[in-house]
Amino acid sequence: MINKKKILIIDDEFEMLTSIEKILNLKESYSVIAKQNSKDAIKLIKSEKFDLIITDLKMKDFDGIEILKTARDSFSDSKVIVISGYGTVEASVEAMRKGAFDFIEKPFTSAKLYECVSRALNENDESAEKTVDDNDAKSFEGIIYNSIELERVIQLVKKIAPGNMNILITGESGTGKEMFARAIHNISKGSVDPFVAVNCGALPEHLFESELFGHEKGAFTGAIKTKPGLLEFANNGTFFFDEIAEMSEALQVKLLRMLEDRKIRRVGGQKEIEINVRIIAATNKDLLQAVNENKFREDLYYRLNTLNVHIPPLRERKADILTLTKFYLNQLCENSDGTKKILSKEAVEAIENYSWAGNVRELSNLISRAYFLCNSEIISVDDLPLPHSDKIGKINEKTLQMNYKDARNTVLEKFEIEYLTYHLRKNNGNISKTAAECGIDRRSIHRLLNKYNIIYKNT
Repeated sequence: MINKKKILIIDDEFEMLTSIEKILNLKESYSVIAKQNSKDAIKLIKSEKFDLIITDLKMKDFDGIEILKTARDSFSDSKVIVISGYGTVEASVEAMRKGAFDFIEKPFTSAKLYECVSRALNENDESAEKTVDDNDAKSFEGIIYNSIELERVIQLVKKIAPGNMNILITGESGTGKEMFARAIHNISKGSVDPFVAVNCGALPEHLFESELFGHEKGAFTGAIKTKPGLLEFANNGTFFFDEIAEMSEALQVKLLRMLEDRKIRRVGGQKEIEINVRIIAATNKDLLQAVNENKFREDLYYRLNTLNVHIPPLRERKADILTLTKFYLNQLCENSDGTKKILSKEAVEAIENYSWAGNVRELSNLISRAYFLCNSEIISVDDLPLPHSDKIGKINEKTLQMNYKDARNTVLEKFEIEYLTYHLRKNNGNISKTAAECGIDRRSIHRLLNKYNIIYKNT
């Protein structure tokens, strides 16, 4: 015998109430009770436990907030979903702060309703967690990964790290170039010696030279004592030049001389100091193109690029996206109040299809914001601070693998649902205004509403 989930629906609008009731009654695992009168609903909530209560926000007698309060006072583990009408989203968010599981904004599709109800009843917790958790996460010197693309990079790093040759690391901003530089240092012969990093674009040229090579007392105004440079501190270790393309031409000349002679001279000094240091440089620019445009010295480029390590962008190693997401969520759980959160299926699809221009750094920041802003244990697609077009406009890989007709129909369906619900919300559910704004007749609007089971309030 099926252990049915008890669901109570409360809405003072008969059409909306019966529409939701019919949709949920299609599932045999649900036992649904519908109440149009909020007073009757309050009495029922006090006397009978429900797994889920779905309530409209604005109603006569008792509103959704009062329903929520009664539910929490009577049976605290009952989940409550608030249905918000046009212009009541802020109030719905407030309801979530007071303990509502989620809210659904009108108009909405039957699929959206099912997805929200399933999350509330923990029906897809297992599948959602499986999507994020069931992967063979690997770790290399603090670098978390699961993709074959990064595995190749790491195997290369393991081969070249033990030597002492200069290395140029290339890759977009946020891919983790400094982490790879540290990894090379840690597993190299000089791993017990210093690792010094400097951003070539962070300091003005006159300060950079002094910081890099050091200075003698009296070398310039303010040089009240002799100061060794960063290259001296890195002696017998590794020096990491981040964003090497930003280095001035004058400093490029001095760095080239140091690489050739393995000696430096402090600013204002005459004595040459021998330096034994491995140089690792990194850039997010096309350094060879900079050479061709006379923006970077060709001889220095070849000195630095003895070995090249290229870090592919996150969008080209999609297997790492969910692995990193799981890692960040676990870290946030451990470092905050211990609340474990996972992504819904829609949220997983959204982050897999996002372009990630900021790469790993952007993913880390996004997951952190979503974790703290989400009021439930399941992060939905609406909790992700992604551009709206990236939530619904990308064509996923599964769709791209379909035949043309099926793929077209899938994309068209997503477009029509999103387009229609957007304009219905904008026009407060008024069919005539929506039809006029969209440039189609009312009959076409109704046809699409029926086609996709879109539930709305007609004003």
